[in-house]
Amino acid sequence: PADRDPPTRLRGSWILKQILGRALLPHHVVRWIRRRRSHRRVPTVHANAQLLLYNRMLPGDFLHYGYFDDPETPPEKVSFDAVHRAQLRYAEKLLERIDRPGQPVLDAGSGVGGMLGLLRTAGCEVTGLTPDRFQIEHIGRSYPGIPVLHCRFEDMLADAAPHRFRGHFGTVIHSESIQYMQPRGVFAVMREILAPGGTWIVADYFRDGGAGNGQPAAKGPRPAPRERSGWRLDRFRTQLADNGFEITHETDITANVLPTLGFAHLLASRIGLPAVDFAVDKLRAKRPALHYVVENVAERVRAAARKSTAVVDPAGFAAHKRYLLMTIRRTDR
Repeated sequence: PADRDPPTRLRGSWILKQILGRALLPHHVVRWIRRRRSHRRVPTVHANAQLLLYNRMLPGDFLHYGYFDDPETPPEKVSFDAVHRAQLRYAEKLLERIDRPGQPVLDAGSGVGGMLGLLRTAGCEVTGLTPDRFQIEHIGRSYPGIPVLHCRFEDMLADAAPHRFRGHFGTVIHSESIQYMQPRGVFAVMREILAPGGTWIVADYFRDGGAGNGQPAAKGPRPAPRERSGWRLDRFRTQLADNGFEITHETDITANVLPTLGFAHLLASRIGLPAVDFAVDKLRAKRPALHYVVENVAERVRAAARKSTAVVDPAGFAAHKRYLLMTIRRTDR
């Protein structure tokens, strides 16, 4: 019958047929080439499936780590609802730093719009910014009427009309977004768009390297990739001074974001990794021939899963990173 449900049992012969068919049949090869070319033309940032996953898992349209008032909260006591509350608390911390609510606010790196919604509710004249196509579409559906610049922060002056944003924003917020930007471009734009006496709020993690206490960065082996993300804190402080900025208020909230990482690490180590191992082991036991064909791929999946789990290890994060909430102002105005 035409309305019969499609088969759901994964037979080894069917899987092998699908793999070989899509790898060898001419019409599938043509489609593969077309999709490969399309992927190269559209950067990952314009179709970020990872952010879509986070948005489906957590309500509230926030993508940051959140802020736990009790930093000693163990991972076993954390829930998705607790993470959501922590994300709201984090947003409140940023709102408290806005001392010019009557002037325009730029949320530079808006994610899926949670902060934009709170800023509008608080009565702010808010503008968002993101280069991500999915985020633009989601914000348009969820927060209609809020203007959002579709570009990289470093390019916003080039993409806008001349002098459109010169001295325009009383507050600029970088919330877990500055780590993805180029320092030279960030400071060039900030010098232009921040209004006289305006406030630059930065909430993000930085690589410590001993810079937090005035000590030079430690020498030694090149750190692992997970330890290289984020700006070097000592360099950021130097660049602030060189570009006419100073930190007027700074709070270290590293301990307050660790419960979220601990929860993610718990889920990965107790559910994610065992699930991957179970799937591979079951395939080996049930379909040894098929397992032999995909064995190298399966081991690569296992290695990638272990690497991803290590990225959210709270102990590793705390050893190399400092998560700071800063209020910054111009010194030459």
